[in-house]
Amino acid sequence: MEIKNKLNLYEMKNKLSLSTLFIVLVISGCTKTSAPIGEMKFPQGSVQHVVLARDIQWKPSPANMPKSCEMAILEGSPKVNDLFTIRFKVNGEFYLPPHTHPKDERVTILQGNAYVGFGKDATRENAKKFGSGDYYVNARNEIHSVWADSGTIIQITGIGPWEAHLIEK
Repeated sequence: MEIKNKLNLYEMKNKLSLSTLFIVLVISGCTKTSAPIGEMKFPQGSVQHVVLARDIQWKPSPANMPKSCEMAILEGSPKVNDLFTIRFKVNGEFYLPPHTHPKDERVTILQGNAYVGFGKDATRENAKKFGSGDYYVNARNEIHSVWADSGTIIQITGIGPWEAHLIEK
């Protein structure tokens, strides 16, 4: 009986030691000092990153985007592996044909209307309409098309590099 009690005590100590080791490893992993993706690196003495709407400098969109829109980068860069926020301002007829993104895309409609249809054969008529203040997330690798009315402003936040892969019909 005494040997059995000693064995039980030995097993309990080992389980307690393993549990303690596990907790220490988890806590030390959670307190890593390197900056995680998406963490803003503020200049010395600043506590906010501010972009006032009146100060936004709109520039031509990349060649793979419809010519009827301009863009502004508010934070980060959509070209690097980090958090970014960009805006598109539609100045005419806007249609982005079926495409996918390798990462989730978070979209807020700030002004006007946008329409998102899923699948290669989506049409504006069967697309979901989003208006000013609406928010949605496009899942990675899902085929979708986007239409927008003139005067629409769309904000996209994601983790770069941001890519749009057109789908051939």
